[in-house]
Amino acid sequence: MLLVVLAVAGVLWADGALSINGAGATFPYPMYSKWFDEYHKKNANIAINYQSIGSGGGIKQVTEGTVDFGASDVTMNDEQLKAYQDKH
Repeated sequence: MLLVVLAVAGVLWADGALSINGAGATFPYPMYSKWFDEYHKKNANIAINYQSIGSGGGIKQVTEGTVDFGASDVTMNDEQLKAYQDKH
């Protein structure tokens, strides 16, 4: 497990830059976009990318491990939580 984390960290920090990827709810996207832009202005080596694809898509991508974070307007149900726990 530690080796996987270190390998991923090496890729994320390649060339001294960090890329954080997220996906999910469309409603908060305008606010997130502004926050991420302001954060990037002060931390040019960190890019936060967010796909506004809907809560269900965010939950799916978090569960599948294809993004670093997700956003949802609704909580994950027991089945979704179990699927996440089984994969991670």
